[in-house]
Amino acid sequence: MPSKSHPGGEGAISSAGASFFHPSKPIREKWPDYKRKRLTGVIILGQGERSINRKLCRNAYKCCIPEIEGEDFFIHPFNFRVDTPCPDPTKIFEDDAQKNNAAVTLPPALAAPLDPTVEIRAATTNVRQNFEGGSNDVMELRAQGIEVDDDNEPVVENAGPPPAGPAVTGRWIKPAICACCSLNSTNSAGYWEQKSWTQIADMDEFSLFRLAFPERFFIEVIIPETNKQLTGDNISLSEFYVWLGLNFLMGAYEGVSDRREWWSATPLSEFRGAPFCIGKWMSSKRFDAISTALKLTNLPPPTFFNDQFHKVHQIIEAFNNHYAKNYLPSWISCLDKSMNSWMDKFCPGFMCVPRKPHPFGNEYHSIADGDQGRAIMWRAELVEGKDRPKLANGAWAFPCKYEVAGESKTAALMLRMTNPIHGKGQVVTMDSGFCVTAGILALHRRGVFGQALIKKRGRYWPRSVPGDDIDAYFEGKELGETMSFEQEIDGIKFLIHCTKDESYVTKLMSTHGMLDEIQDHQTGRWIGGVWRTFKYCEPVSHHNRAKHLVDDHNNRRHDPIGLEQTWRTKWWPTRQFTFLLAIAEVNAVNSRARARKEPAEPQLKFRRELAEGMINNNLDNAGNVIVVPAAMPRQRRSTRANHVLESRPVFRGKWDISKNKWSKAKQKYQKVRCDFCGFKCRTFCTCDKKVTMCVNCFADHKPRV
Repeated sequence: MPSKSHPGGEGAISSAGASFFHPSKPIREKWPDYKRKRLTGVIILGQGERSINRKLCRNAYKCCIPEIEGEDFFIHPFNFRVDTPCPDPTKIFEDDAQKNNAAVTLPPALAAPLDPTVEIRAATTNVRQNFEGGSNDVMELRAQGIEVDDDNEPVVENAGPPPAGPAVTGRWIKPAICACCSLNSTNSAGYWEQKSWTQIADMDEFSLFRLAFPERFFIEVIIPETNKQLTGDNISLSEFYVWLGLNFLMGAYEGVSDRREWWSATPLSEFRGAPFCIGKWMSSKRFDAISTALKLTNLPPPTFFNDQFHKVHQIIEAFNNHYAKNYLPSWISCLDKSMNSWMDKFCPGFMCVPRKPHPFGNEYHSIADGDQGRAIMWRAELVEGKDRPKLANGAWAFPCKYEVAGESKTAALMLRMTNPIHGKGQVVTMDSGFCVTAGILALHRRGVFGQALIKKRGRYWPRSVPGDDIDAYFEGKELGETMSFEQEIDGIKFLIHCTKDESYVTKLMSTHGMLDEIQDHQTGRWIGGVWRTFKYCEPVSHHNRAKHLVDDHNNRRHDPIGLEQTWRTKWWPTRQFTFLLAIAEVNAVNSRARARKEPAEPQLKFRRELAEGMINNNLDNAGNVIVVPAAMPRQRRSTRANHVLESRPVFRGKWDISKNKWSKAKQKYQKVRCDFCGFKCRTFCTCDKKVTMCVNCFADHKPRV
């Protein structure tokens, strides 16, 4: 029959193989190689009975071929494809209308409009770059209307000359009391609310991902909304994870330029195409249907203003709420910026950040804590820039509570990003993009101790920072000399911690900290042919050890293969979804590394095992594991043959009844307690693998003959 999307009718334009048209003589004379030719632009004239191949066809199409004038042809509908529907719906053939559920008398004005984004959603390639210039051509990029976040330019609060008034006054001190320590704050490690680190150490990759991503959002929003647009059967949570797992599996292999090669029926080759076929888990048609129908929000778009970020606001908020509820960061975090690569300058919030390895796309403010480099990113906020939605009167459509309270732009940002840890006395370190005095003071008022590296951007130092006077004070002082410049602003002690380096003075603004030397954090400089060393003071040591947490997380997300490199799409919301999934993937692998107190395993190894867990999942629609009872062998009456004491395989723990296999263990010869006497052992009786049994208990268990 004709294409499912277009029923046959008078005036429809179609195509078919030349050998299927009757009579065939004019076609054979026109095209000697007619058996290999496909005719396009064929116009349907009507429908009626016709003998084709000596059989009566009651619904044959009568049509004309533009290249052959004065001749009508007939063809069986089965061999015909309608490319362009007929312009008048009243002329659709009745049997085609019924089979395609099309109303014969439906006026064109009442026909449902086609979704213009369907073609973009279904694309299997990434968008192409539609702007000129590289990340270093700042002026040229701005001339094209592209927003550039230049590291050399001051933030809004520090732009322009300082306000008129008395000069900055203060005193040089070595702080004897730390505001943070006075609250009895300890250097506590981060933890998950639902699972202990001991439990996380034994969790598999799929369980770790479910811990690191808000699965309820899949169940309550994405799957119901996707089903509304999905052609074919509704998707379940289990099938959605299969689709997600296939994306992760393809993301572990680079060099497959066409996604369709993963379903190719041609024999596998070592030199071309995909390394294996994934059609046994899901057909390409079903995979594409889910990809096309994917929807990330169930909220209606705003009516009185344009919100270009509407399609992703809800999932980003759900992601942040998940971590605010389920994860408590460690005592120190790093606030920085991340990039989500995208090459279409017309997408919402498009930006260039020249200093980043992937400078073009969407910028996210992100915050992460760390444990010996194993960073967990616990909050991310999309930078909307010039596309931030406004009301008709010019006011922000979605002002945050801190902006309403009168906080400045950067201060409000710092407060939003640290909202889950307000009142907990934790430390947040930042680079010079956040060195705003008002922001540091606003954090202090809400029980967060912020510190930011001070840098002179443009002509002026940040407000309340006498940078030139500080440099003059340290002129001629010894390498590693430290002092703090103390001021009192709005009743809060505002500190600028300073350390003399080889050719500059390191400056950190803060409201806490002392200048104690950290004995295990030493550095050195080659000066005048001599290697000279010094130990960092406490604030500088904390900053230097934590300042790379977000960058380390981003590097693991991109290296060696970023998920967005292989998950090709032209649909911008899908790319933001990919970004959040990649964050959760890194958080999952780093969580287990923290729990085991060992370096994180290679990202691609984890990704392949995660994909296996997703594809082979056994979840119901509520997210519960479907326990399949293990097939029990028929009990035999013989006594000795069924009772043999054996040892578990290496790197295996107890028998997992939900998966019907041994669970993974950290140690090669992992011992667990005997279910009868509590003695640690690795043995079990072959009659029941679920029961751990030592030698002594086996003697009582084994039937005597």
